[in-house]
Amino acid sequence: MATTTTATMTNSKEEHLTLNHNLRKPLVEKLRRERINSSIEQLNSLLGPEFLKQQPESKLEKADILEMTVCFLTKLLQQNQQQKKQLNLT
Repeated sequence: MATTTTATMTNSKEEHLTLNHNLRKPLVEKLRRERINSSIEQLNSLLGPEFLKQQPESKLEKADILEMTVCFLTKLLQQNQQQKKQLNLT
């Protein structure tokens, strides 16, 4: 009889954990998306004016913002590497 009670309690705990996980997962996903969107908006505020100089009538999509950021950081990294090379040569 103790085995049946223990098995029932284990199943109940498993169902409770599954229920908590199922309820928590959408909340975690929502918070993750909010963080991503917030970061993209911050990038937009930093890169937006530069992009608007090039294309004043264009609306930036999230993918555009991310691509511009990658391009900017790549150029910055290349410039830093060139500066280090120049310093090492002198």
